[in-house]
Amino acid sequence: MNNKNFARQLKKISNNIFEHGSPWTESQFESQLMQANTEIIYHFEDDEIIGYIICQRVLDEAELLLIGVIPGYKHRGIATQLLKDMCQRLKQKKVLHLFLEVRVKNIEAISFYDKHGFKELGIRKNYYKHPNDDAKIMQLEI
Repeated sequence: MNNKNFARQLKKISNNIFEHGSPWTESQFESQLMQANTEIIYHFEDDEIIGYIICQRVLDEAELLLIGVIPGYKHRGIATQLLKDMCQRLKQKKVLHLFLEVRVKNIEAISFYDKHGFKELGIRKNYYKHPNDDAKIMQLEI
């Protein structure tokens, strides 16, 4: 599958995963897929992608850009497995720290990250739009 078709599929899935619709456009997905330092892992069920994680590496650090599972498949350990698999891949590439931003109102996601050992580093005021929200910055030592 080429990047354009894959980006279209990820955008469609993201619209289902995220409460306020996909945070990225199709062209943002396509652009990210073309970056050499992008890491992506996805989970299939019945020949359909039902979850994915996307990270971007820079030297010994990485940023978790997106992670999600289609609502009907949540609470089955899929996101946990995606995160574990990504951390293993990043560790093999000598990444030491994984960072992320998450909406402060996204209690479910924050609970997930807390459960997996992420620590809060700070808050970015008014980071998100539509709807407006602050971002909690978190870090995991890999």
